[in-house]
Amino acid sequence: MNCPVCKTRTLATHALEHNLISWKCDDCGGQWINSFQFWKWLEEHQPNHEGVSPRTPDLTSNETKAVKTCPECNHILAKYKVGHSLPFSLDRCGHCGGIWFDKNEWEILQGLNLHEEIHHIFSAPWQHRVRNEERARHLQALFAEKIGVQDFEEIKRIKEWLNQHPHRDELHQYLNNKDF
Repeated sequence: MNCPVCKTRTLATHALEHNLISWKCDDCGGQWINSFQFWKWLEEHQPNHEGVSPRTPDLTSNETKAVKTCPECNHILAKYKVGHSLPFSLDRCGHCGGIWFDKNEWEILQGLNLHEEIHHIFSAPWQHRVRNEERARHLQALFAEKIGVQDFEEIKRIKEWLNQHPHRDELHQYLNNKDF
């Protein structure tokens, strides 16, 4: 199999996790995981999250924006946003289900305990939530630009206070009533 990024570089087998084999490109550092291999690993994998808190690794993704093709079946890979404030997407083949990880993406997901949830990233509910989070961040940035960062931080504080107040409905009614 050839690397979907480098195009001519042959991928070499690599032990990514215990009982999980990937095919890695020595040039760009990307890795391909076969769908069957991933599901087999996921079934056998025993997550151990007791006492383990997610950590954000000091790694950055070397995500390439170019169109990639599947190293197994040559279909075009689709991009799926990861969310969780991560700036990269995962590439997945809609035909064979394999997944391409650009350099460091697996390690970043592993550090955040998301490597066992990768199959959910490709679901419609996950992608819907990611779009909603992006839209909310965009709207917040627009409000901050419009009213100023300091005032925006203050109104966020007030909003949080209102939403936790036992008489929040009455307080909202009072604020929305223009007669007094």
